[in-house]
Parts: sequence; structure tokens; C-alpha cells
Amino acid sequence: MFSAELIEKYKVFKGYTQDKQVVADLEAISAGRLSEIKKGKRHLTPNQCIFLAESIGMDYKEALVQLAIEKSKNEKEKSAWEDVAKKISAACAALVLVLGLGQQPAEAPASV
Repeated sequence: MFSAELIEKYKVFKGYTQDKQVVADLEAISAGRLSEIKKGKRHLTPNQCIFLAESIGMDYKEALVQLAIEKSKNEKEKSAWEDVAKKISAACAALVLVLGLGQQPAEAPASV
């Protein structure tokens, strides 16, 4: 589950060994709620997701899409969010390609 994975990545990034350290950093969360998230019974809130994603250097928009996929109630909804994620990834890849093509190689210094 994405929420649990994001929490674990945050713990590794911060060098934390205990969930209570994450609870202290996150807004409006208890140890019990965090435990339920890690078991897949609950999900992060969008604000918690943004905080964790930004803290580890992840694009928070991508994280929110992944959270939406996780929270999807049925396959059609999940499929729609997965399509959005693919389109975002494709657009980012195209942008990187275009930006990469726009860079000119450095010219070698002229021989004397």
C-alpha cells in the first residue's frame, strides 16, 4: 500500500527507527491510526501525504495521485487514476526529452 510505503520511506530518510517518531512529526495522527495505515485499513490524508512526500523530495502531485489510486473504491475508479498517473509520467518524460534536445554540447576549445 502506498501510504505505508511512503511512511517507511520517510522513516528511512529521517533515520527514524520507531513509528512514534513519525507520529510526532505528522499532524493529526495517533499511534493507533498510524498502525491502521500500515496494516492497510486506513490511508494518509492528502495533507499528510503532501508533507511526507515533500519531506523526502518526492513530487507531491505524484504522491497524491498514488494516494488516490490506493483509496479507489472500485476498479473503474482505480483504472482512471492509473491512466492519469501514466499520462503524467509520459508528459514528464516528453518534457525531459525536449529539454535534453535543446541543450547544445559544449564546444571544444580551438587549437592554437
